[in-house]
Amino acid sequence: MDSLYKLERKLSSTVVTLKLENQTHVPDLATKIRILSGVAVVGQKEKVARFMDGDALLMLSIKYLPKTDEIYGSLKDLSGLIKKLPGVKTVTVESFNKRKITMKGRKIIF
Repeated sequence: MDSLYKLERKLSSTVVTLKLENQTHVPDLATKIRILSGVAVVGQKEKVARFMDGDALLMLSIKYLPKTDEIYGSLKDLSGLIKKLPGVKTVTVESFNKRKITMKGRKIIF
C-alpha cells in the first residue's frame, strides 16, 4: 500500500559538462533538459566557458529518476536524451551521486 506513494528508486544526481555549439542559448537548453522524462532538477554549476572557435562548455548538476539501477546504463540513457537536444555536441560525466566516476580510468563521454 505504502509503495503506491513512494518512488521505485531514489533520485540520482550527476554533474555533467556539455560541449555546446556557439549559437546555443543556455537558459533555453537548461529548460529543454528540465522537461526531459525523468529529470527532476537542473542547476548550472558555473559560468559558461566560451572559446575562440565559438564553442562553449556548460557544467550542470542534474537530479533525475533513473530507469535502471545500473549506473552506466542510467547515465547513458540520460546523456542520450541530452545529446539529442539542438546545440549539444558532447556530454561528459564528471560525477555520479557526489563521487567521481570513470570507465577504465577515463572520463565517460557520450
